[in-house]
Amino acid sequence: MSTKFKGIKKGIKSEVSAYDLFYDNEIAANRLGETVLLTSGAFLILVFILTVSGVFPLSLKTILPPTIYGVIAIVILVFISRKAERKTWWLKYLIVSCMVLVYAGLDMMLTHKATIMMVLPAVFSSRYYSKRLTDFTIVLSTVAFLISAYLGAEKGMIDLNIVTMPEGVTFTSTGGFLGTAVKNANPSLEMLRKNTLLYAYLPKWMMFFIAAIISRNIARTGRNMVINQHEKDKKTQAMKTELDLASKIQLSFLPNTFPAYPDREEFDIYASMHAAKEVGGDFFDFFFIDKDHLALVVADVSGKGIPAALYMMGSKILIKVQLMNLRDPAKVLSRINKIICSQNHEQMFVTIWLGVLDVNSGKVIACNAGHEYPILMKKGHDFELIKDSHGLVIGGLNTSAYENYEFVMETGDKLFLYTDGLPEACDLNNKMFGFEGTLKALNEFKDGSPEQILNGVNVRMKEYVGDAECFDDVTMLCIEKK
Repeated sequence: MSTKFKGIKKGIKSEVSAYDLFYDNEIAANRLGETVLLTSGAFLILVFILTVSGVFPLSLKTILPPTIYGVIAIVILVFISRKAERKTWWLKYLIVSCMVLVYAGLDMMLTHKATIMMVLPAVFSSRYYSKRLTDFTIVLSTVAFLISAYLGAEKGMIDLNIVTMPEGVTFTSTGGFLGTAVKNANPSLEMLRKNTLLYAYLPKWMMFFIAAIISRNIARTGRNMVINQHEKDKKTQAMKTELDLASKIQLSFLPNTFPAYPDREEFDIYASMHAAKEVGGDFFDFFFIDKDHLALVVADVSGKGIPAALYMMGSKILIKVQLMNLRDPAKVLSRINKIICSQNHEQMFVTIWLGVLDVNSGKVIACNAGHEYPILMKKGHDFELIKDSHGLVIGGLNTSAYENYEFVMETGDKLFLYTDGLPEACDLNNKMFGFEGTLKALNEFKDGSPEQILNGVNVRMKEYVGDAECFDDVTMLCIEKK
């Protein structure tokens, strides 16, 4: 007895612990249960009216108790359900219990006319995705409908198709249902019960057990689907949380305070990065090597997501460390290339534009490792591409050679650096924004500050792309010589 009690207690705990997971589903199912019960109550009243009108050959003594008890039970249960706001875990047991008892009463009165009533509670219980509830409903239905079968064989409607009259007994009907004539002929009560159970209830029980098996399977499968989806959602949420954290960590590695150097009047600088995924492979950086020389970096790692972000962070650190020591862009990229190639098991690579600006003279010494052309605007003119010489991407070949080149930024000149995500942004027709769109946007906002230029270019790019999905990171940096 103690073991059974522990099993019941464990089952109740399981129901309560899983309730939060099935909360929305149970409320919807309880609402449906109320509707079904109210409809069933209306049907009970209709049967009562038809019996009083003489349509159904039943006595008031037979039909009155199930009708009264059924309607009262439905009203009380709907009241309890709405009072509890359909939220309590045990409400479903009351709903299916009431449904079984009401349908058993109907089945007792109408016998062969209410065949489907027997299977409805078990089928409905599967809507809760609780195998325990469906098992409870099946057991309760078995008991309740056995009783209704016994009572229905004596007091329910008679189906003439299953009545075999004793030899020599005849009857005539003067109208209405023939069941009255059969009863007036005084057939054997034992024969009525036997034939009713054999020909009316046996097919019902066959339907019932088939429906019970299907309902148990639906309940179990539905429950497993909900639980599996919940587990997937938890993993997805955990992954999203980790990616959000990775994104924050990645952004914290990039300069993100503007104005970056409010005490330096020689230049104005602004930069931004928009990742296609939560984390990306693009990066930018700027920092002083000494009080007069500012390093400028824009780079693009192959691939997307966390692998590219890890590669990006490693590359960024290498660039800064090597540049602080060597102070020569070509030598820095050559050294970094050898380091990355020696350990590049994943065959990833990174394109880098690296420059050093003398903030006093405006002289820029730069080196390009497979990156996009920089774009320069001379004061009073439009932005134009600087078609510099390209070295091979970093991580491609450990013997790659890199060369510096120089240009001068005078007062009012602006330098725009970017990654390929900008010109390669596509609209819904897969047509790229291109260099033409980039230059057009730059020249539209060329008189603005670096921040205004980047914001304007970003707006024009998004207007061009429209509802098309962004597949690449977009990084931009603009510096103006003051």
